[in-house]
Amino acid sequence: MTKKTFLLLAAALVLLAVTIFFITHSMKTPCYQLGELPERFVHQHQVSDFDTRVFNERRQRVVASIDADILIISAAPRHDFRYLTGFPERSGIAVIEPEGEVAYRLFVTPWEIYTVMWTGEVYGTEGALEKFGANEAYPLDEFEKMLPGLLLNKQRIAVHGDDQRIRTAVEKVLQQQDRRAEITDMTPILHEHRVFKDPWEVAQLQQAVDVTIKAHNYIMQTVRPGLAEYEVQAGIEYIYRRNGLSVGFSSIIGSGSNSCLLHHTRNDRTMNDGDILLIDIGAASLGSYVADITRTIPVSGTFSPRQREIYELVLMASDRAMEKMKPGYRMLDCNHEATSVLVEGLHRMGLIPDTTSWWQKRFYIQHRVNHYIGLQVHDVGNYGFDTQKRDEHILTPEIRGRELESGMVLTLEPGLYFMVGMLDGIHEMFGHLASKEELDAFVKQVRPIYEHYEGIGVRIEDDILITDDGYVNLSAHAPRTVEEIENTMR
Repeated sequence: MTKKTFLLLAAALVLLAVTIFFITHSMKTPCYQLGELPERFVHQHQVSDFDTRVFNERRQRVVASIDADILIISAAPRHDFRYLTGFPERSGIAVIEPEGEVAYRLFVTPWEIYTVMWTGEVYGTEGALEKFGANEAYPLDEFEKMLPGLLLNKQRIAVHGDDQRIRTAVEKVLQQQDRRAEITDMTPILHEHRVFKDPWEVAQLQQAVDVTIKAHNYIMQTVRPGLAEYEVQAGIEYIYRRNGLSVGFSSIIGSGSNSCLLHHTRNDRTMNDGDILLIDIGAASLGSYVADITRTIPVSGTFSPRQREIYELVLMASDRAMEKMKPGYRMLDCNHEATSVLVEGLHRMGLIPDTTSWWQKRFYIQHRVNHYIGLQVHDVGNYGFDTQKRDEHILTPEIRGRELESGMVLTLEPGLYFMVGMLDGIHEMFGHLASKEELDAFVKQVRPIYEHYEGIGVRIEDDILITDDGYVNLSAHAPRTVEEIENTMR
């Protein structure tokens, strides 16, 4: 081989090596073998899916606050049933008698070979006794046969408002016994109990939060232009399952203009360089408690100046609002603080000419910044105001809601969304509040500025535990500032 040929061959090999290096590194996606996920994405579980002591004490607290001789609830209102029993199957009935010889009975699907073959494993009566702490357990079809005896001499009967089948069965028995009894709805009391999380529940939520953070980190370190939103979703849900958890709610993966859609779940767009990506996700713990964390990231790894401007305004709103998520403040105080920051910022940018105009502010402020989380991502409980009247409460500082108390767990999620075509719909949105001339003048003044940000949606969402003297941000370890996100993506 001549020296010239050798040099050419060596140069070709070097060029090939360099090409392979840049191709593999530009993808920014490590090639993990299935089951070989790096340690930083694996969560060490420290909580169980059930604790007999926790549920016994919980039932005692609920019973103490309901004036009834007997409580009957089925798995139809499944989250309330799960709260009282911990029993995870779709069918079941619990009967609680505070002063009875048998305090706690469960009626469940029995373990039968064909049932298991067709619908999968069930706990059966043995599991109801041994794992879930029932004093007695029976097959489900025994319930209506036993109900007359269970109701004998019971004058105060508590059922669930969504348990129409149980209520009908109770009323039928009372009619057959030719007597009357007081039937009360346990739902409001149960829901008030669910507002306040005990230490076991907080541990469940922290487990779900920790795994959700790992999913966010995984995407920050692997996302790249050319991926589809559903591929991001697949990566997130792989992290959940790889850690033994499940999907708490449908993942919202909104890239580019989809970042402005509050509940975008089609997740079908392919991402481009320069896009922003909004990721609103939550794993469900072993005990079915759901996290809810949103991060907004640049697909390229670096925020553009305009993306950064909006992001930092939303982050400032979040930081200021978080200081009002502690005892001494009320439910909506954090919302009004975040709204004030956003409105002031938008005014400085020229996007809200008149800060006294309700509809100009409402054009940008789409939702309040908090809701309960727990067994449901939007968990039950009284807020102290009508949550359905969004137009009434999100921009009215006088509406503050109930006091914040230790044990509550809520989200904090300010956001701004510069939806494509939003200005073109302003007459439809606010034509009943302002004249055509006023709306046209607003559009003419604002459009040149708005178009610079069109297609950018930013939401930052954290999960906050209210404590005796302050708060704990359960999701504080998820990259949150511009620098933290960009450094993680590197």
